Amino acid sequence: MAEPPPYGQMPPYGQQPPYGQQPPYGQQPPYGQMPPYGQMPPYGQQPYGNYPPYGQPPPYGQWDPYHQMAPKPGCIPLRPLTVGDILSGAFSAVFRNARVVLPLSAVVAVLQGVIGVAIQLSTRSSGPLVDNSDTANPQFYWHRIGSTIGGGLGGTLLSTVIAALLTGMLVVVVTEDVVGRRASIELVWRKVRSRVWRLIALSVLVGVLEFLGLLLCLAPGIWLWGIWALAVPVLMIENTSIGGALSRSKRLVDGTFWRVWGIRGLGYLVAGAISALVGLIFGTLALALSGADLSGVGTNGFFDTSSPSSGAIVALGIASAIASMLTTPIKAAVDSLLYVDQRMRRENLAADLQAAAARR
Repeated sequence: MAEPPPYGQMPPYGQQPPYGQQPPYGQQPPYGQMPPYGQMPPYGQQPYGNYPPYGQPPPYGQWDPYHQMAPKPGCIPLRPLTVGDILSGAFSAVFRNARVVLPLSAVVAVLQGVIGVAIQLSTRSSGPLVDNSDTANPQFYWHRIGSTIGGGLGGTLLSTVIAALLTGMLVVVVTEDVVGRRASIELVWRKVRSRVWRLIALSVLVGVLEFLGLLLCLAPGIWLWGIWALAVPVLMIENTSIGGALSRSKRLVDGTFWRVWGIRGLGYLVAGAISALVGLIFGTLALALSGADLSGVGTNGFFDTSSPSSGAIVALGIASAIASMLTTPIKAAVDSLLYVDQRMRRENLAADLQAAAARR
């Protein structure tokens, strides 16, 4: 049987002591190696490179048992999150707070639907937007085209303002749920009330600049959508100015741009797929019940069609409102959890959240 090394000395680098023997008490095994099965290093000491200090995340891409055992008082475990944690946590936050989330979302969806239907009914054209009777010289009815586009932009702007209020309220709900607290509508409104105008201005500014970035050149729009992904949660949670929210969001995203962009894009894609499915089901049902006639829509291209009937507009507006009621909270939850995750990764927020969860 091999002789153990002299007291206080370690075996050569990369070698373990003989089976069943341990290094002297209080000393650690060689770098990157664990003690024999069933035994742990002295209390408070851990082999460097295997377990990080308490409250700190492991190196990117690594995992460990302590990390898996993080407390989970709410919709997510209180540690740096994976993609699955964020997506499942978004759905969990919505379901856990359905009594607050769904009424707020329903009110906003109804307002958006009513405004959208009213604008479409008031701006719809009784005739085609383009006369193609002479294919060599088509005649554009610019007043009808302008009215349709203007109504669409006006409806989009109003919807953005209303959706901004909902997103701000849902950020409060989700971030409270992270530490296991259930937010009431009174609490939500108390936190949103002082930030309403900044929230609206921030949402409109971000929406317009991102749209212009996509319109003028695709890359700027993609970049802005990533660096400002956390602006609304920053404004709501940290109560900053508009400029402060934009710069703070950029600082949190720096260095992990594609990760944040990809997770946000995936979350929005999932929400979009749900919205399309719900809209298709309820839209088809609503059109069938209303008896709307869409036979003249979409036969010869957009500009060559007449506006749909009033019944079709109302039916599609109802379907759109239902889809928005179900999917807008998911998008807001994804943004909120991305904000929490970035702060846990950069600022060790997990330790503060665990302390807050213990005090609740």
